[in-house]
Amino acid sequence: MKHSGGNWNPKEENVYFIASNVNSLQHGVKSHNYILVAVNELNTDEEIKQVEDWADEGKRVFIDSGVFNLANSHAKNNEISMDAALSMAPDDIDGFKDLFEKYCDIISRIGDKVWGYIEVDQGGRENKVKTRARLEEKGFNPIPVYHPFNDGWDYFDYLGQNYDRICFGNIVQADRKTRLRLAATAWERRRKYPNLWIHLLGMTPNEWLNAFPINSCDSSTWLRMVRWSTSWKAPTALKPFTEMGTNWTYDYDADPSSSTGHQKARQLGAYDAHFLVENWRILQKEYTHQIGCDTGLFL
Repeated sequence: MKHSGGNWNPKEENVYFIASNVNSLQHGVKSHNYILVAVNELNTDEEIKQVEDWADEGKRVFIDSGVFNLANSHAKNNEISMDAALSMAPDDIDGFKDLFEKYCDIISRIGDKVWGYIEVDQGGRENKVKTRARLEEKGFNPIPVYHPFNDGWDYFDYLGQNYDRICFGNIVQADRKTRLRLAATAWERRRKYPNLWIHLLGMTPNEWLNAFPINSCDSSTWLRMVRWSTSWKAPTALKPFTEMGTNWTYDYDADPSSSTGHQKARQLGAYDAHFLVENWRILQKEYTHQIGCDTGLFL
């Protein structure tokens, strides 16, 4: 079995990685220890150094390849669907070479320090295999991405038998019912490989994960009190529960560093995400104790 690169402990409990660009994360990470940053967001030495510093401080940093942004940009510029762009061969999509070189540079600098890094998954199953082989030849060990809509179940079995961690895609743009089916499918398929860690890409923790306790996931929803000037609900048991009024969103006209500015709002969002994770872990420990079986969290 290939051990994915990065600094991680296979006995870690389930985690929720908060995702956004480095500037949005600056204040939120004061109160959250799991961070996802995409390669396309790291454009200066200072930003890469910031990510490295977070890793040195003990925060768990997960590096996303930036392929979603690459395909999304290509789709918009060429007036095609996102699915069509994601399926294109690497040589046919705008900017792939530059992204690949940037990815390799960043991973060579901080790959051993971060929690893990996602493969450059452009172009469907065959292209993913070829690109991953190129990365492995360079000494990298990226985490493979499985796309259930078009990769085939034999490919899932191959990854489950040969890798310790995989990412599960096709979630970000799916509707609610499809997301539920994907989470359930990931859990059921994982039961055959009890030592496989599965990360759901673009999934905010919710009550489904009480029934299907996938190991980890990520989303940028933790910034809802900054991104949308509306009320929001704080969760308990992974389910939206307490209504938080608009007075919990930031004051657009306030100084960013003031008590009502967006820096405080980011910290509030990160605290919310932190306690969501703690709640999630407590629930799973209780289930494990009561049921006396593996809940998929390496406990």
